[in-house]
Amino acid sequence: MKTSIKLLALASLFMIVSCSKSTDETINPDSKTGQVTGSFKVTSYLDSGKDETTDYSAYSFSFNSDGTFTASAGSAGFAGSWQLGNSGSDDDNSSNRLLITITGNKQMDDLSHNWLIVSLDNTTIHLVDDNPASMEEITFTRNNQ
Repeated sequence: MKTSIKLLALASLFMIVSCSKSTDETINPDSKTGQVTGSFKVTSYLDSGKDETTDYSAYSFSFNSDGTFTASAGSAGFAGSWQLGNSGSDDDNSSNRLLITITGNKQMDDLSHNWLIVSLDNTTIHLVDDNPASMEEITFTRNNQ
């Protein structure tokens, strides 16, 4: 019975994520770049329905205007890149994407994706993995200045 409930919950989450309005709206990368640049923290990270937000609690993330992406926690630092949209994609939703490329440990490897944008504004960036079967979802919230 518990397994059935868990499967039903996972299927519901999959349906919500796959039916997100992000696939219906177009994000203009030129108009949204200013909303992405800055310093952020991860306030939610779900992997296959499991809350793994604490894996990112020590990190501060910077989306820099030159397209570089950095993560730092104490003396540990990682460098990568970010890009709004995906000009090389034939996907109809290519403009609704935020590509993050970064490596160095498990947390950074998990962030390195071509994410679909669920919502993007001056305070939060809410993303889901472009592969609905992975059921990954992340929310970055702007650090207070």
